[in-house]
Amino acid sequence: MAPKVESRYILFTGEVHESVKFDFTIQQIGSFIAMWNQGYPINEIAQKLNASKVSVALIPMDLEMAGRIGPRAGGLLGKRKVVS
Repeated sequence: MAPKVESRYILFTGEVHESVKFDFTIQQIGSFIAMWNQGYPINEIAQKLNASKVSVALIPMDLEMAGRIGPRAGGLLGKRKVVS
């Protein structure tokens, strides 16, 4: 008897996900790292990089896995107070 195959949900495959970008310039990554280390919140970093919050939220996951950044106070939200 063949093993049962479970249904799967594959991330980022829907039409709504077409706006998520997975490539950034080396300069953008350098800017991201600087802002990340200064405690900027992810939504402000996204604005400055002219990218969606989802796209920019993927950057720290990648960089942390690669050992290029570490955890920070406040996580994705950061510790920097945003003044509107």
